[in-house]
Amino acid sequence: MALEILFEKETQKKIETLGEEELKGLSKLCDKLLRTQGTIGNTEDRLQRLKEQEKTLSEELIPQCLADIGVQEIRLTDGSRISAEAYYGARITQARSVSAHTWLREQGHGDLIKNIVSVQFGRGEDERAKEVIQLLKKEGLMPDQKESVHPSSLKAFVREQIESGNQVFDQKAKELFSVYEGKRTKIVK
Repeated sequence: MALEILFEKETQKKIETLGEEELKGLSKLCDKLLRTQGTIGNTEDRLQRLKEQEKTLSEELIPQCLADIGVQEIRLTDGSRISAEAYYGARITQARSVSAHTWLREQGHGDLIKNIVSVQFGRGEDERAKEVIQLLKKEGLMPDQKESVHPSSLKAFVREQIESGNQVFDQKAKELFSVYEGKRTKIVK
């Protein structure tokens, strides 16, 4: 308690001895920081709006325009090419991970699942960590286990299943993997 009071008194003395110029300098720097932070926030908001605009143009408006005129691709006289190519997105939510992994295994695609088993060791236990690989169960350690499918592997798998017309990969499977299907504009100059 006495230390806190002493610290407060020392701090108060330092503040009282600060000159007007020092306080003005500090004030200007703080104002500049606040303006910079505001500019960053505005720039991030603008970037987000631009990304949304790009997505709308690329995934909705241009593919729809190409579909309306009855073509998938247009080649221009300058050699440029405009097309709307298939795009697939997928993810396995935490709530559906057990069901999704079961489905993959039942359909013969269990090799997509990565199975990670880990044990955490403290500082200086490097040798013990090496030994435990061989003696894990004998030692009675309970490792953390995590199964996952890499997002790129899942996306490639979904593309393959849809484009091959696999009947097993039905609407239920698409829901299980939160599949997003769409078209994305590609412009090659």
